[in-house]
Amino acid sequence: MAELQSEVYEISMLLDFYGQLLTESQYNVMDMHYNQDLSLTELAEALQITRQGAHDFIKRGKKQLLDFEEKLGLLARFREARVQLESLQEDFQLLDRSEMEGGNAYLLDQIEQKLYKIISDL
Repeated sequence: MAELQSEVYEISMLLDFYGQLLTESQYNVMDMHYNQDLSLTELAEALQITRQGAHDFIKRGKKQLLDFEEKLGLLARFREARVQLESLQEDFQLLDRSEMEGGNAYLLDQIEQKLYKIISDL
């Protein structure tokens, strides 16, 4: 179950990064399946195709998204940037501000708040 959720999350993230590179119909089908959680049967009914046709559509879209990621690596770079930003945030929390002058402590607090906003917006 966790593996399936992980795959759904992964494809949803890839759709966020590369969805606009798919055809409109491919994007819509992938969005309905991975973001709106429609089953293959529900997809087939909505698209008026067979369940196998819906499966093939998903399979091709998924392959394209994975190919885009392999070539461009945007999701991998996004994840690495997030890890580095979170590490920076942890470093800020370890700083001893008790002996800092007011202006420096304030500036450090402002930087930390900006960093927190960047991470939460990702």
